[in-house]
Amino acid sequence: YKCIYHVGGIIMNDLSDWMASNNIISFRLFSASGVSELPTGWEIPEEFDLDGAVFYTGDCMVVFTDEVQKVLVDNQKTRVFGLKDLQGWLDQYSRDNFTLIGYHSAKFDIPLLARDYKFNLNHIDLADIVFDASKDHYSTYGRRYDIHTLSELNNATQSILPDLSFMLKPITRLSDWRRGLSRNVLRTLAVESELIAKLYSKILIHEEIKIIDERTERPVTISCSNVRDYIGNDIRL
Repeated sequence: YKCIYHVGGIIMNDLSDWMASNNIISFRLFSASGVSELPTGWEIPEEFDLDGAVFYTGDCMVVFTDEVQKVLVDNQKTRVFGLKDLQGWLDQYSRDNFTLIGYHSAKFDIPLLARDYKFNLNHIDLADIVFDASKDHYSTYGRRYDIHTLSELNNATQSILPDLSFMLKPITRLSDWRRGLSRNVLRTLAVESELIAKLYSKILIHEEIKIIDERTERPVTISCSNVRDYIGNDIRL
């Protein structure tokens, strides 16, 4: 997967350059808190504990966890820190007006992060963009889509695992983490962070995305011009 990014008349072939020029960071968080152990289940993310976080800056996977001190992510520069260092890292990027891009992050990742950390970052939930676009497509109500399915449909490839089938499903992540296989979980978060960045760039540049139309069960390309409602005027394509 390669996109051509036009920035101020300059053509860039590298996603990392595009992310850096627009102050974009994609991210995924993980909590090993079991839903059955919480009085309100998934309803209140603030009741969870943050156990792992991966932020993708385009040129580096930045991992925060207290479980391991080293995580190898194929084809990506990786830095690993303890959770105690997360606040300082957030402070650094808050000063430079960065935007966090997540997936289903408005209802979970951001509230979870905000429970113990302060930050002044813009935030875009890519899942909300796709939800609103599908609502316009069906003229009824919006649909929610799995990040892996969207990635495959839209040729948003990742460079970390041999195949998307190697990615851990959410329930498998919890069991792997508790079995001491936290590195597997963190690598999956890294894959998803890369996919989020690539999907967001494709939607932003082409203002469309491919989904499976549930009426025909066939792929269809739908408009995502609503992406403009989520970004600032200074975004550079």
